[in-house]
Amino acid sequence: MKNIKIKGLALLLSLFTLTGCDFMDCDESDNYTKEDVLDSYTRVKQLVTNIYGYLKADFCSIDGAMLDAATDDAIHIYDSSNIQRFVNGTWSANNTVDDQWSNYYTGIRAANLYLAETANLTFDDWKYSDEYENMMKCFNNYKYEVRFLRAYFYFELIRRYHNVPFVTEVLTQEEANQVTPATFETIAQFIVDECSDLANYLPVDYKSFPDAETGRVTKGTALALKARMLLYMASPLYSSDNAENWKKAAKAAYEIIGSSSELGYKLVNYSDLFNDTNNKVAEVILARATGENGSFEKANFPMGVEGGSTSTCPTQNLVDAYEMTDGSAFDWSNPDMKANPYANRDPRMGMTIVYNNMKWPVNNVEIWEGGANGLPIENATTTGYYLQKYVNNSISFESGSKVTAKNHNWILFRYAEVLLNYAEAMVNAFHNPDYKDGELPLSAREAVNQVRARADVNMPELPSGMSEADFVKRLKNERRVELAFEGHRFWDVRRWKDLDETADIYGVKVVKNGDDFEYTKFLLESRTITDNLYFYPIANTERFKNPNLGQNPGW
Repeated sequence: MKNIKIKGLALLLSLFTLTGCDFMDCDESDNYTKEDVLDSYTRVKQLVTNIYGYLKADFCSIDGAMLDAATDDAIHIYDSSNIQRFVNGTWSANNTVDDQWSNYYTGIRAANLYLAETANLTFDDWKYSDEYENMMKCFNNYKYEVRFLRAYFYFELIRRYHNVPFVTEVLTQEEANQVTPATFETIAQFIVDECSDLANYLPVDYKSFPDAETGRVTKGTALALKARMLLYMASPLYSSDNAENWKKAAKAAYEIIGSSSELGYKLVNYSDLFNDTNNKVAEVILARATGENGSFEKANFPMGVEGGSTSTCPTQNLVDAYEMTDGSAFDWSNPDMKANPYANRDPRMGMTIVYNNMKWPVNNVEIWEGGANGLPIENATTTGYYLQKYVNNSISFESGSKVTAKNHNWILFRYAEVLLNYAEAMVNAFHNPDYKDGELPLSAREAVNQVRARADVNMPELPSGMSEADFVKRLKNERRVELAFEGHRFWDVRRWKDLDETADIYGVKVVKNGDDFEYTKFLLESRTITDNLYFYPIANTERFKNPNLGQNPGW
């Protein structure tokens, strides 16, 4: 499990669990007997590694697209990608997209099976080995890691599908095809309770374990999922405005903030969060390693760059969200800002988005009409921007290049999100951005300002005395720019019930006049927003197997 790199280990779900099968259509097949597996510590360890493999990373994971391309932060350049179903009206129970039902239920079944079958293993044949003590230390921790992974898989299911079957035992195929959905609230509370318990057992880190492994579940990971789950439970999509729910979310986030030194978490340079060694920095709580490759760069280097094919293109909506360096809002009606729209902006913009005349990945990018990377080149950006976050510009596909691949690690939880979760919960609980007390001694405003103050961002503090409404607006914007292209925007606008505000998608037209550029914001497309889009449809293929599943409203 070094770095938890999962490389298609066809591995040991096929040993004594199902192989790539649908949750509702399980076909068990053995390459080994159960005894062969359970007598081998190495194979048991591989079972755990395999369960980690169901964690998703969003490096163009949805038919070549990122989930953010289904938000107002980005578009996907290729109309043929299934990601377009989210926004073009063709999404349905027959035409699903990002349908993770089978993936997560297969992971849950693997977790249930592992917990049931390995509960009393002692590996007696190894008792007199020099490695036995270390082996058992790892093994005794695996059950806590697996329980966390099962809880996380359920979190991913309920935020997609709302009410889903809740299973903590190994079912036969017949039993699986008769399960009925449990409520969101039931499963969410299970996740909270499970994470609270696991925080008592999971280690802070793995430095005292045989290998100093990264990518494994820790105490902080359990607390981070608990805090995120409670934030969702308090959000408008899932709850009426309830101060107690928000207080629970704030307290859960503060469990991490108040213990950040013990847990080893702190904010780092923004530029260190999205490179090939980001899984080792102190801000990252859990990352999913995907190995050494260059596919994300091939997908997102600009057209006109050797090997580049464009994929995720940030929108003008997102670019406009980045403040000026003095903390004021960008304003197209300001002639100086319009003439030079990328000057004096929040530094995170230049570490997230590739804009006209910026040096990327080697030379200045020419996004103007007729430029080397702009229209009318086929598949050039239509928004006027290319993606930079997570794209490694030390990779090159030029002839003779020695660097064509780098490690990629998708961040699932990091400390800045915890601070922003806390801020959101605090302001909604106490309706005052400056409120704090003995139990919660950090105000919502102070939490946000910590994020803004990281060394290579250094944005001005949000001022004291802000109204609740003004602060919430700034907070939502802060989440947007801080967490862009990390898979949060899609879910945030849903849990806030703000989908209606994301319909109009804007780009920028760039024209070169001599040595000068002219920038014009324009409406690229308008999307139809309907209430059924707040939750995924349950695929009809699943409902045909189990008529007890029902369907989400509007599908």
